[in-house]
Amino acid sequence: MRIRACWFAIWGVMASALALTLLALPACASKPSAATSAATPTAVAPTPVTRATATPVPAPPYAGTTYTDAKLGFRLLVPSGWRAVPQPGTRAAASTTTVLLESGQNATIQVAVMRGPGMPATFAQRGAPGLRVGAYPGFSADTSLREGKVPCLVRLFLAGQDYVIADWCAMDDTAHTAQFGAVLATYQPAATGFTPAAPSAPPPQSCAQAQATHGYNAAGWGRMLAPPNGGAGPYQLGAYVCSNTGSPDRYLFQCTELINRVIRELWGLYHVPGSAARYFDYYQDGTRHPGNIRDLPAGSYQYSDDASQGTSAFKPRIGDLLVFQDVTAPRVGWTSGLTTSPGHIAIITGVDAGNVYVAQENYSDSQYFMALPMATTAHGYAITDRSGIPNRIVRGWIHFTANGGPAD
Repeated sequence: MRIRACWFAIWGVMASALALTLLALPACASKPSAATSAATPTAVAPTPVTRATATPVPAPPYAGTTYTDAKLGFRLLVPSGWRAVPQPGTRAAASTTTVLLESGQNATIQVAVMRGPGMPATFAQRGAPGLRVGAYPGFSADTSLREGKVPCLVRLFLAGQDYVIADWCAMDDTAHTAQFGAVLATYQPAATGFTPAAPSAPPPQSCAQAQATHGYNAAGWGRMLAPPNGGAGPYQLGAYVCSNTGSPDRYLFQCTELINRVIRELWGLYHVPGSAARYFDYYQDGTRHPGNIRDLPAGSYQYSDDASQGTSAFKPRIGDLLVFQDVTAPRVGWTSGLTTSPGHIAIITGVDAGNVYVAQENYSDSQYFMALPMATTAHGYAITDRSGIPNRIVRGWIHFTANGGPAD
């Protein structure tokens, strides 16, 4: 049986041997067991592709046009040759949105904004800011090759009542530090008297469109497994599910790529850098690390451990992220520490008394929708992993308040 390993990325492509920028983040690995999986199609050699070169961002001052977000009214100077792509979310709260700043097909800066009167207090919970982002107090939350295949520049800052998270991911990320800062330094909150317009969200991105966005002008892989809401019964996702069989790219189409595309398109949320196993809190080399979702403002998400790992805070619900970790000692649980595997992640599309139903990429070309048994115990809810991977545990599920408010 073929083992798939997927590494999470965001809006980028693999660099050429000399110059091209890969905009990627690490993702997940998964293998269905023989007892539960139909045969996975044999991978085929990828078709040669051509990609355009990235347009660099000049240091300030630079020429550009001002982008004003129709939903939240914040402004950014978009460098010449780049474009702004609003992602307000088709089901997002009125206080949440994201915009992508894209250069050709090889560089993307993602800027996510969550607004509210409680954001200054939430931001203060992070402690003393370690840097300035333009005129604003901020933090660096950069990821390295230790967290995944591709490093990312990540900045969090507070602009009035705007809690802003932005990133630029590339193999040569540090070379873009000054350029990244120059763009973010132009951020301005909404002007006094701003009146929001009804946001116009783009339609769900198809598999072919995602390939084109990442610079693949021709591809013999990435076929569509399911269209938006193309599943039967509990398998209604609202986003395309794509195959990465034969993919030469460490991003497309892997488990975290689907997750981040869904939460961006539906809820206007920031993607989560790092591998799937690091979404939730984890242990590594004897040290406890906070999950990468904790870069989002406190109160915008909720964690629930699988009952076999502790006590479930709430029952899984549609839209929650189901996180799998591969640990060194499953009987001990997540505190035994991660293995070298990046884990796996899926999104819950349905729940009944005895099952959760999920959508996933990079698991199997025949099991992109799957039912997992769920039991009710004295400690809450326990979900059964069906991958057959010996060291895999169901770490738990994550709920976003943008997905219909607090968890039950």
